[in-house]
Amino acid sequence: MARSSRNIVAALAAALCPASFGTYLWLLFFYGAYRPRQSEPILGLVQPLKSPSGPYVYISATEGTGLALLMIAFLIGFAMSVAIVPKEFITPAPGTPKWMTYVTASFRTDLARPDRRLKIVMTCAAAIYLALIVMAGPIFTRFLVSHGMVLHL
Repeated sequence: MARSSRNIVAALAAALCPASFGTYLWLLFFYGAYRPRQSEPILGLVQPLKSPSGPYVYISATEGTGLALLMIAFLIGFAMSVAIVPKEFITPAPGTPKWMTYVTASFRTDLARPDRRLKIVMTCAAAIYLALIVMAGPIFTRFLVSHGMVLHL
């Protein structure tokens, strides 16, 4: 695969990170402010969640699975972007111990200084990912929970 194509695919994968992590943070603060501090089994709010404001709040299985899927999406986007982006090894200064070169490896990538095309690709991809998370995310999460797949943070 050509270097420019790998950069575009890496930018597409990297765009998933801010969309999923931003949504995760927004939902975490939303649940912390508006969910009960005590379990309410009648409403299905039985999963404890550590709120950013301090105490635990209780969320439903669907909400907990949605948060877990958002973190999984972030990790997948990050891992894919790191694995796909073309890297150039930066050799350490002369006199550096050999073990240091293996422990503190440095790389140069094209995403450090993206051109206009990569910025447009990443911005559009992040907007599309965000739209998919908002529109299709709840449907997908309810489908998984209805089929017995409940994820915990």
